Amino acid sequence: MKKLKPHKVDWGQIDRFLASADKKLASAQKILAFDEEACLQQAYEAMLKASLGFMFSHGFRARSQPGHHIAIIDFVRARIDKKHAGLIMVFDRLRRTRNMALYDDTGFVSHHDAEQALRTAQSYIFSYHPCRHRHAEAVNAYRKSGLSTNY
Repeated sequence: MKKLKPHKVDWGQIDRFLASADKKLASAQKILAFDEEACLQQAYEAMLKASLGFMFSHGFRARSQPGHHIAIIDFVRARIDKKHAGLIMVFDRLRRTRNMALYDDTGFVSHHDAEQALRTAQSYIFSYHPCRHRHAEAVNAYRKSGLSTNY
């Protein structure tokens, strides 16, 4: 079965996903001191939301089926500059850690794990995330076209 399906590019929706990623990242920062598992979960979800925005900007979305988080990570992995491969490896490791913490009673998130998740999510979203650059280019082109004055 196919893991992806076409998705109409909607820059407003992408903006909302990036804003949600930013909120989840801020939440992760606030809760690090008292709930490591929730911090890791929020950091992972921030990366996932940003990745969904990236995927949407390319006209795709993951199908709702088992393994769809893997499909999202693989989509980004296949399209980013290879110098950021380390971030994707940590993103995938966070996916597995989150799953263990959520579904397995042996899953434990240490303070170090939560801090690493937060740092990785910050790097992923603010330092490089390709969707932000792609989005900025599209918005600038749209503004220059004269088709809209309120975007």
